[in-house]
Amino acid sequence: MSDPIVVVQLSALLAASTYNKEEPVIKWGGLLVAVVTLVVGLVNG
Repeated sequence: MSDPIVVVQLSALLAASTYNKEEPVIKWGGLLVAVVTLVVGLVNG
């Protein structure tokens, strides 16, 4: 996953799919994973 565009798209999809969930653990956990994935992908890419 070295292409930054792919990293941004995947983390946006993850954030979009978890944001409107009623369970706060799923909602905020998904957003946290998306942000961490974005940061790590862009730093390593």
